[in-house]
Amino acid sequence: MKARRNDPCPCGSGKKYKHCCLRQDRIEESRELSVSIEEATILQMIQEYAQAPRFAHDVGEAVNFYWGGAYNWQNAPDPDREDLRRMWEWFLHDYATGEDRRRVIDLFIEERGASLPADVQEVLQAWSESAMGLFRVVRTIGGQRLRVYDPLRQEELEIEDASLARLAQPDELLIGRLYTLDDVNRLSIMTMLLPEEYEPALVEYLTHAYDLYRDEHYQATWDQFLRENGHLFSAFLFSAKGEALRSLIGPGTRYHDPAITRDKLREHTSRMDREARQQQMEQERRRRPPERRTSSGIILPGQEPEKEPEKEKEKEKEEAPRRSTILIPGRDD
Repeated sequence: MKARRNDPCPCGSGKKYKHCCLRQDRIEESRELSVSIEEATILQMIQEYAQAPRFAHDVGEAVNFYWGGAYNWQNAPDPDREDLRRMWEWFLHDYATGEDRRRVIDLFIEERGASLPADVQEVLQAWSESAMGLFRVVRTIGGQRLRVYDPLRQEELEIEDASLARLAQPDELLIGRLYTLDDVNRLSIMTMLLPEEYEPALVEYLTHAYDLYRDEHYQATWDQFLRENGHLFSAFLFSAKGEALRSLIGPGTRYHDPAITRDKLREHTSRMDREARQQQMEQERRRRPPERRTSSGIILPGQEPEKEPEKEKEKEKEEAPRRSTILIPGRDD
């Protein structure tokens, strides 16, 4: 049953639902309602396309890269649905596949775009030109739009998004994929909200990475940089700098914490590695020949142990015929 506003939050934080995960649940519900049938159909087509065997290796590499580690996925716990969808959005739009380092969405447009209706092609083209971004909410406009400030490009712009306009608060941060369709700025459905305290560290982190990128691509724009490095937003959240701010998000707050999925993957992988090592040690132990230790302490594999003198004498006494207990004069005096 769905929790009511004043019920204890199902996440176990001890807070009331309305002060904890209610907004996150409403954001997820709003996403489902705000996505048009057209957009949902396109997303489904691209995801089915990306799950073809030709991309299997790319998906495996991308998943580990996104969550920052080499994980054992055998019997792994299912990632949080929101985290999984956000990872897929990044993979479809930004990840450079093994096919000449081309993105999945570009390959899809090239191979199947011509057979789709013109309005679908427009949406696909807008998505292919999108880039991740960081935006601070300034105010809402008419319950349908947001006035936001981009601290990376240092400019203000308006974004049309009814669900975020209802749920986001001034000064909160939005991390999402910005695209333009019909001359209107929009954000992708997997846009994340973060508290304002994240802005200084995030801006510093991304600006430093951008400066390093421009050392090799001196004419690169923020759009080009973020289109190729959209993973840096999740990388920050999983980094030591992100860890220092982690108490502001997750259970007990109004913000989602994607590092929870990462932690579960780490714990599962560590446990599987330990079990594999123990199994390997047991197999090696069973394959080794039996070891025997001599009385002097020398180990002789496969050899019977030497009989110790003391024990040997005791054994001889036990095996020797017992002396008669009848006293005979002259012999037993």
